[in-house]
Amino acid sequence: MPKPPRRLREAIDPAVAEVIADPRRRAVIERAGRLMPARYRPVVDVAGWTVDELSALTGRGEPDPPVRVGRDVVLRVNAASGELPVDAVLMSRAIADTAPRAGEDINPTLQDVLERYLPESLSAFELSTRRGINDSAEQLLLTQLRLLHTVALNIDQAETEHNERDLQIQDRFLKERFASLTPGDLDLTGRAPATPNVRSIDSPARGRNKAVTPDARAYLEPERHPVVLFKRDGAGPWEVTLRLALPKGHTTVLGMVEETTTGATLFAHRGSRRLTGRRQTGFKAAQVDLTMPLKLLSPRRFLLYAESRPGRERTDTVLFFRTDSGSQAELRTALSGDARGPLTVIASAYDTPDGLVLRNESRVFPDLAAACAGFGYGNITWLDRHTPIV
Repeated sequence: MPKPPRRLREAIDPAVAEVIADPRRRAVIERAGRLMPARYRPVVDVAGWTVDELSALTGRGEPDPPVRVGRDVVLRVNAASGELPVDAVLMSRAIADTAPRAGEDINPTLQDVLERYLPESLSAFELSTRRGINDSAEQLLLTQLRLLHTVALNIDQAETEHNERDLQIQDRFLKERFASLTPGDLDLTGRAPATPNVRSIDSPARGRNKAVTPDARAYLEPERHPVVLFKRDGAGPWEVTLRLALPKGHTTVLGMVEETTTGATLFAHRGSRRLTGRRQTGFKAAQVDLTMPLKLLSPRRFLLYAESRPGRERTDTVLFFRTDSGSQAELRTALSGDARGPLTVIASAYDTPDGLVLRNESRVFPDLAAACAGFGYGNITWLDRHTPIV
């Protein structure tokens, strides 16, 4: 069935929008859409969506399932993470972490922080850097982001305490502070609040004899407690081991993309076809561990991904991230099995003066090239969408 001409679509779209504004009519239309052959349904670009968002789209058949407020600015920050200062990336993501889960109510002031003030701050910084004002723009951006993070935390606390007065104070403060902000104008004065307090686990430098502390394990969920800091004393390479638990026979590739401090982009991957042994767990299902050791000599940042063949059902799994000192993070994630997003970026990581900041991303992409673009890894020449020239 051919699509109607463009002029006809432009004429009928407003009428259709008015009709489906009625919830009952929308429900009927959505049900009819789910019964429509797949080739007639609109194509949805799911690159950068979380695994749960893609599952909601697949399970409910809706073109716009509930998403977490602030998703657009998260995608924007990720895509610009190769150009933004590392502290700005970490702070922006910390601000986005204050949003409630998808489908839950959000305070209007916090929504303004995520959908207005944070994007405006990033736009102002981008315009300032294009004008060549780099150092001062970076400091002003960080000051502004720390301010927004403090306000977001204050809003969350006031919401928890049902303190309407504090909520009004925060809203009035933001409106006054950002009243004159225009793209290219990052002008904030006053003391910068402290950086966000990221929970950490001990990861001493290699060669240092120190027993693993009881809190040397962290559990990272994509939306709740997604970040951990591996602390250590001194500089040097990071030696880590990745272990992805899989059902036996689940063909998967586990990989890493790294940007070094010199600007080079490195790749590493390992496929599950090489593994034929079953790990004895004492349970009925056969589990195979896809393991990959990494030695990161001078990383600025890196991402970890897993890709499996489309056509399977969603496979929930865990990536175990272990340092040579014994500290470990367990990242709950999933492989979608959906042809629109067969690759899952499980984690992103940044090497900072305080240690290694690891975040559970669990975001899907159609291929490796899209995943690299989605996290700002540029200067890569591709043989095809899955194969970089290395």
